[in-house]
Amino acid sequence: HLGRIGDWAERAAAAGLVSIHMVNVRGSLIVAPFGGIDRRGSTSPFCAGIPLPGETPIILDMATSTVAEGKALVALRGGKPLPEGSLVTGDGELTADPRPLYGDEEPGAYPDPNKGPGALTTFGLHKGSGLNFLMEMMAGALTGSGTAGALGEDTRRFCNGMLSIYMDPATFHADDYFAAEVKSYVEFVKSSRPTEAGGEVLVPGEKEQHMMAKRTKSGLPLSEETWGDIVEAARAVGHSEAEIEALLGAKP
Repeated sequence: HLGRIGDWAERAAAAGLVSIHMVNVRGSLIVAPFGGIDRRGSTSPFCAGIPLPGETPIILDMATSTVAEGKALVALRGGKPLPEGSLVTGDGELTADPRPLYGDEEPGAYPDPNKGPGALTTFGLHKGSGLNFLMEMMAGALTGSGTAGALGEDTRRFCNGMLSIYMDPATFHADDYFAAEVKSYVEFVKSSRPTEAGGEVLVPGEKEQHMMAKRTKSGLPLSEETWGDIVEAARAVGHSEAEIEALLGAKP
């Protein structure tokens, strides 16, 4: 497992490199192709990083599904709801309900996204589906890691495949043209009038930076069900709730 793909782009940017990362998940079938119901792929993320000397790099890190599976799990456990059309039911109906991905939950069992009759959808209709397919070709087939699945095969053994491309801006420009042009374009994009009063036009990665600052200052909100899961897991290995609160600095 490769973990958060944005971390790879951040490390490349810290070394002054532009990078592109295409990822698939062999053996993970939780996403339906555009126009389809049956699961044929994974969330297959795409990531790119742009270094900016002396500043926070620009990082685009996104699943090619409408939402990542982790967000579906958060919604299932009582957290932030999903946008409409994030999933398709086993009957082909678009929905925001995460339950079709997980199926009926057994008491005490951890939700399994492989057991439901439905699937996640790709973002942007056929365009996101095309990118999802491309990740399978580049990260799965080309690298030799293998695509998510194949007809006539049982579920393939899990593996992350990743094709990464690294570029040194100095190879393209002998001066600071690249950094200056990036900064200039960022200013140009952000000068667009926001659609909402008091809103802000953001460039890739900026929303995550704002959220990180907010969470670092005020903490991470959890649903009661999620907190209960944490407490129950800690109790199972011998910790009391008071110890958990002391370790996490949190209360239900």
